[in-house]
Amino acid sequence: MLSRLEAGETQPSVATLQRVLDGLGAELHLELRAPSGGESRREKERSLWLNRLVVAELSRDPDRVIAIARDNIERWRAVHSGRSSILAALDRWSEILDDGVEAIVATLTGLTEEAEDLRQNAPFAGVLTPGQREQALASFRAYWEARHPTGATLNTPRGVGR
Repeated sequence: MLSRLEAGETQPSVATLQRVLDGLGAELHLELRAPSGGESRREKERSLWLNRLVVAELSRDPDRVIAIARDNIERWRAVHSGRSSILAALDRWSEILDDGVEAIVATLTGLTEEAEDLRQNAPFAGVLTPGQREQALASFRAYWEARHPTGATLNTPRGVGR
C-alpha cells in the first residue's frame, strides 16, 4: 500500500491515511477552507439576500438594529480576542455604525471587496427572527434553483450564515 501511495497509484481514504500516519508516529489535522477566491457566487448572493432583509429591519427600527450590532461587537471582541483579522473587521464595523444608516446599508448591500469581506463578520446576528431567516432562505433557494438548474456546478455551502 505504501509503495502504491508513493507512486501516486491510489488515493487513500482518510481512515487509511490515518493508519499510515499512526505507523509513522505522525498526526493528521484536517482544516476546512473556503474555495480559493473567497466565497462561492451562491454564498455571496445568499448573504446579500439576508442582508437586504436586515436593511429592511434597519429602516423600520434603526435604533434597535444598531444597538444589537453594537452589543454583538462587544461580545465578539472578547470571544475573538486573539484573532486580529476578526478584531479589525469589528473595528471597521464600529466605524460604519458611527457613520450612520446610509453607511451601514452601503456595506450590507455593497458589491465592493471590502463590503464582501466585512459581511463575513457582520454584527447583525439576532436582528432577524428565526422565522424571517427561514423564510428568506427558502425564498433564496427557490430563486437560486430557478436560475441555476440542477447539474450546475456549485461550491458546497459552508452552513447558514449570520
